[in-house]
Amino acid sequence: MLIVIDKEKSLRKINPKKNILVSPEDTILNVMTKMTEGEYPFQVVVKNKKILGVISDSDIRRGILHGLNTNEEVKKYMNKNPVTGYVGQEQNHQYLLNSVTSPIKFLPVINHHKELKYLLIYEEEVSNKTALIMAGGFGSRLGSKTKFTPKPLLKVKKKPILEHIIYKLEKANYDNIYISTYYLHKKIELFVKKRKSISNIKILVEKNPLGTAGSMKLLPGNIGNTITVINGDVLTEVDLNALLSFHSTNNNDITLCLAKYLYNIPFGVVEFKKNDEFDNISEKPNLTKFILSGVYCINKDIFKFVGEKKIDMPELIQKTKKIGKKIGVFPIYEYWKDIGSLKDYALVNKEK
Repeated sequence: MLIVIDKEKSLRKINPKKNILVSPEDTILNVMTKMTEGEYPFQVVVKNKKILGVISDSDIRRGILHGLNTNEEVKKYMNKNPVTGYVGQEQNHQYLLNSVTSPIKFLPVINHHKELKYLLIYEEEVSNKTALIMAGGFGSRLGSKTKFTPKPLLKVKKKPILEHIIYKLEKANYDNIYISTYYLHKKIELFVKKRKSISNIKILVEKNPLGTAGSMKLLPGNIGNTITVINGDVLTEVDLNALLSFHSTNNNDITLCLAKYLYNIPFGVVEFKKNDEFDNISEKPNLTKFILSGVYCINKDIFKFVGEKKIDMPELIQKTKKIGKKIGVFPIYEYWKDIGSLKDYALVNKEK
């Protein structure tokens, strides 16, 4: 059931069903899988039909930043005191939904035995959704493969990388997609021309290479306030609507999507105390760091800091941070691959 509030806001009423219910003993990994494959960015934790708590997409992403173990049980990380409504007190439901702090607002409605009867989801439709795909690079690290083919048109499982990106944006209901090009741009133009596109797709041609952020200044002035920027060599299943909600709810000027990067130190790492006394040796440890994924949400007023010269995204981020702009981070737990080398390209064709 869809209850319309106005053109851009609505309440959806849904009955409890398996794809939104988990037990307290389920693992976080299972929850992540259900949310990635399903329709809703949350799960309700129940036992014997009674609600014990909730866990949301934003809870998990926040936990990932602070070392969440995905093999642990949901009950360790769930919100044990969620905002809930009661059957028969429908007049309070809108007020209660507005008090929910999660980027995706939802309200479990229970009876006086704490049994879950239905849920209300507050949905805000984002109009004029715009994306910019950075597809102007030379792809030189892929050697001869990009001599006559721009990297975004290299095929992964019989489809160009660019097709995978555009399809994901169209599936997320983006109205406008801009593609920034330079190297072999005519081939990208021809690909777009032949494609039966749902979104309005326009090509931006750089006269000179502008870097991974510079082409934002080529965007027209009548676009929406927030732009989703994606590198043209990135494949990911990140939830773009969850990203937009996170960006908006946190009032960020820039939101950086982060990917986890695991690397091995092939030596024994020595740990020592403050008094320079030996403490321990970790033999060839694996370390995890968060890296830029090549996916961003950026407010339009940031474009004025791009300037006229070539500029890459890390430089723009540092520049805007120095002047006090708010920059948030949004970790990706879904599939993500950056095709930066021949090894990456071979690997992604096996995995995807």
